Amino acid sequence: MQNQPNKIMNNQRLADHQHLTLPALSSSAHPPAGGSLIQRTDFFFHGSHSERTRAPAVRFFLALLLVSALFFTGCAHHPADPATSALYLSPVPTGEQPSHTPVFLVSKNHREYNRIGTPAVQPASDGSAEVIVNPAEPTIYFETATFATPRGQYRNLIYRLHFSEVPFGLGQWNLTTGKNPGLLIIYTLNQDDRLLLVTTVHTCGCYLAFLPTRFLDRDAFPSNWPEQHQRVYGYNLPALLDTSAEARVPLTFTIADQTHRISAVTTGIPDASDYNGNPIPMELLPLGALYHLPHNDSTVPFFATTGPRAGYVKNNTKILERLFISWWAFDWRVGEDKAYGQDDTSPAIFYTSLKFWARTASDLKNFPAFLEYWGWRL
Repeated sequence: MQNQPNKIMNNQRLADHQHLTLPALSSSAHPPAGGSLIQRTDFFFHGSHSERTRAPAVRFFLALLLVSALFFTGCAHHPADPATSALYLSPVPTGEQPSHTPVFLVSKNHREYNRIGTPAVQPASDGSAEVIVNPAEPTIYFETATFATPRGQYRNLIYRLHFSEVPFGLGQWNLTTGKNPGLLIIYTLNQDDRLLLVTTVHTCGCYLAFLPTRFLDRDAFPSNWPEQHQRVYGYNLPALLDTSAEARVPLTFTIADQTHRISAVTTGIPDASDYNGNPIPMELLPLGALYHLPHNDSTVPFFATTGPRAGYVKNNTKILERLFISWWAFDWRVGEDKAYGQDDTSPAIFYTSLKFWARTASDLKNFPAFLEYWGWRL
């Protein structure tokens, strides 16, 4: 992995899963300048007769884009209900600080698909080994990595979680529906072990979020970074984390219902009144353990290791993303979750931008280039 590590969006950039870019249209069609996606699409559905008859394919593609946009923006976001929320605690990795170990407040934990689980193997109906995520046993995977830029030496603390599924059904209109989805939380530390930046991204590369701390120099921020809050796919997240060196308290990440989105980030462990029952301990395993899931007298990797799906999570096809996004993102496997870490030698690009021309530049596997693409100057 190039510059090996040891999908908060810059609000001033087009963040592909958040801002859908319409495909180029013929010169005969001139939509109104500005306006929402719906307004601009409406022009093509209700233009002149000649325009309508000349561009049936354009109207079809715009319809798909409109449906995609509604998937992204149509879900209501509610705060976590303490009566159905659960607190998940991770062991502190050897040699690390408790303040650099994430805590998770999971919304609607009574629903199995919301629970942090453990990748496992079960026999399929045809007798083959089927990879699943067991919601009854929570595990957090961990690895460290180092990287360097002209400005300094840094260390990443990489945490990975998985869930059994993103559901789909009545009242569950989730574009990212599919099995075995995951989430990465990456803490970037300087040589003094001060936390500079937290990066959160789903293991499909979507819903990318950046959370800088007060220890990061302001000249390292993207231009026009907000002062207090930033809007990330419908959620308000802090634009600057108040990580006091004296407090030494962990960050708590609230996990949203169904989508497993990061819906809130707070400093410190929540009060007992914010969740139901006792805190749930997670098992801590090396990130590389995902390549060795126990099965009978052997092991099975969580990821495909050969063929065209090498580097992708098994049993993880994203049907709706393939239908609505793959054709304009030029990626048949768009939305499928990927491997990440020092054991990953696959050619799969962990891109965090849907712009097909920016795949390499936004590749999380090349962390310095990834940061530069999104405007960070560490």
